[in-house]
Amino acid sequence: MNPLLSLHDLTVIYPRPGAESAIAARSVSLDLHRGEVLAMVGTTGSGKSTLLSAVAGWLPPRAVLASGHAILDPGQDPEIDLVNARPMRRRKLRRRRMAWFRSDLSAQWNPQRTLRQHIREAIELSGRGREWRSEERWLETLYEVGLIEPERMLGRYPREVSALVQMRVRLAMALLAGADLWLMDEATAELDATGEDQVLRLLRELAPKFEFGVLFATAKIQTIDRFAERVAIFYEGGVVESGRVSDLLQRPKNRYTRALLDTAPRLDIHRERLGVIDRASERDAIDATRGVDA
Repeated sequence: MNPLLSLHDLTVIYPRPGAESAIAARSVSLDLHRGEVLAMVGTTGSGKSTLLSAVAGWLPPRAVLASGHAILDPGQDPEIDLVNARPMRRRKLRRRRMAWFRSDLSAQWNPQRTLRQHIREAIELSGRGREWRSEERWLETLYEVGLIEPERMLGRYPREVSALVQMRVRLAMALLAGADLWLMDEATAELDATGEDQVLRLLRELAPKFEFGVLFATAKIQTIDRFAERVAIFYEGGVVESGRVSDLLQRPKNRYTRALLDTAPRLDIHRERLGVIDRASERDAIDATRGVDA
């Protein structure tokens, strides 16, 4: 089965006058399939957010796409290359096929519009038929994302509901708009631990049911078994290793991945102190991202 999205040799750099360019994403190649959640795990500056921005077409002006492609529905004729598409084309794809979730959830709303108005706008921009603009048509989806008595809260403004309710509405908006590529950058950052756990488990349930794919960037390696089937470990812009979550958590191949796991707190294991990422682990990560044999 062809993937939903294929990234090939994607490299993004930041030129620096009088100095060597900074590489934000280094020759990244990944496939994302329908119905799956792929976790991209890395510390701040590892390149995962840059990668999502490149796919969405929202790189900052000073960033340069040095190489690579991001093919949506590979195998179709003509192919859609998200990172090299014209701005108008990218804008249409963002409205109709992509859902973008940033870490600053509360800043993604227009404070002058109600939740109902936000939902209706998302559906209208997606180009879906008029039947989807009926509130009665929304209800099943609103219940799917765990909203209780949604009819009573649609008239409220985002500031009048909790962060968890805001997130559930954002999930519903993506489903109602028909988006099949979800890009999530530390999307649960504003939720407490309970709310985060509920949303992550909901993602794992919804993705195969509605056949969308999720690229989920996070620094929390200890949470990925709750929601992701596959994982890619990032370091300094490149992929250290990737694979099924269950395999990587039990048998990590790279020393950096093992060190990263050792720094994460776990309730099922008692440790006097957490591990640290030492220079040897970092060297292994650099070698892996640059294709150097360990």
